[in-house]
Amino acid sequence: MTTALTTLRSSSWWKYWPVFVAAFFGPLLGSFLARWLRFEFAIGIASFVTWFFAALLLTRRSPPKWGWPRWLAAALVAAAAALAATLLAFFFPWK
Repeated sequence: MTTALTTLRSSSWWKYWPVFVAAFFGPLLGSFLARWLRFEFAIGIASFVTWFFAALLLTRRSPPKWGWPRWLAAALVAAAAALAATLLAFFFPWK
């Protein structure tokens, strides 16, 4: 009797869990910061913080191209996300 030994691999989407966490907690943190700041700035700051840490975690698995440091690639991703979220919150306020 022969049995094949296999290892269970996690799903391919599991490596993107930081993206799901950032997308969930970004608006929550932005709403919390909106108590003290303008709504658009609060959303931008929250998006920058959450996407910076998400990008830092993602660059551990796949390092950035062109020899950039991980923190610089994460800062560029976070800046783009913050700009997009700020513009969306400015033109389409949900609060």
